[in-house]
Amino acid sequence: MATESRPVTAAPELLAYVDGLRVDADRMDGYAQRLRGVAETLSGCAGAPEWSNAALERQATACVTAAIQLRAAAAALLAHAAV
Repeated sequence: MATESRPVTAAPELLAYVDGLRVDADRMDGYAQRLRGVAETLSGCAGAPEWSNAALERQATACVTAAIQLRAAAAALLAHAAV
């Protein structure tokens, strides 16, 4: 993960919030990976419902989307703080 330079004038509380958003984004990416891993495991399981892989993939995609949005929010906060 690339780190962005932070504006010197930003309040420490804002920087902590931005860091929290980034941590949450990383967490959401991790959840997506875990969901896809479960889907892969279930694909080899005869007793798994047919719909489970599609549902898990939808949830994984939603997690990735959330991660993108969280990173965008962090970048926007930094941009706003630099004004």
